[in-house]
Amino acid sequence: MVQPISAARLTGAAALLLFATLHAPALATQHLNCGAYAGLAVAQQEQNIQMKCGFAGGRWSSDFKGHFNWCRTSTMAKLTAEDKARKAALAKCAKKPQEDQQACQAYAAEAVKQQKANKAKGCGLKGGAWSKDYGSHFSWCLKAGPGKRAAENNARNQQLAGCFTAQKTAGDKAMRDACAQYAATALAQQTENLNRKCNFTGGAWSKDWTAHFQWCMSGQLKKSKQQTEARRVTLTTQCMKRVCTKTEEMLPYPPFFRTTTKCRNVPK
Repeated sequence: MVQPISAARLTGAAALLLFATLHAPALATQHLNCGAYAGLAVAQQEQNIQMKCGFAGGRWSSDFKGHFNWCRTSTMAKLTAEDKARKAALAKCAKKPQEDQQACQAYAAEAVKQQKANKAKGCGLKGGAWSKDYGSHFSWCLKAGPGKRAAENNARNQQLAGCFTAQKTAGDKAMRDACAQYAATALAQQTENLNRKCNFTGGAWSKDWTAHFQWCMSGQLKKSKQQTEARRVTLTTQCMKRVCTKTEEMLPYPPFFRTTTKCRNVPK
């Protein structure tokens, strides 16, 4: 019975495979050749697991017998092609950590530049995506896949573009006045929120006039009316307290009095 060849015997397996390539007929029916092929395939699968490459499918099976039997029905050209495919995949996987490091270095550097532009232009964009800390961007990037990295980078670029576009037209006094009015209204609504103890929180309820103004100027003028209306509706319909009143009614029979409680929600 042919035994699997471990990862430590990769060199010997490769030599056997080469020997078989030089001396085997069109079909790889020699047990020596198929034993070498199967052992090498299993060892390559072990590398796949150890390096956490995540390759799957029949090509990446740990089943020595499965590789061996497939080999006996295949041509040497197919065996060689299969071995080359696994080697190429493992080589690419080995480069991934270095590629991720390089990609995330570029991503973090770009994120810091975007935040500098945000601050320099007074766009007022905030949140973790707008951190000035290179390290936090780099750490996040290593955990995220290429798709998420690209999406986050594109989102920042789009928000900056909106801010810059708005500022190009900011020479229009009407726009500045409208955003100033929006900020004043937002501040008044936040004051009402505090005075009535409604406890609404979040960016829309900031008590920072400048933050509201910059948000409006960053391409959000059209949305400012919606935001103002949303706060008004929230104050009107959600800032409520429950008030209950009791009434007593005299009865001609014991217990002679009946108490009725009625409750209703009223604005705070």
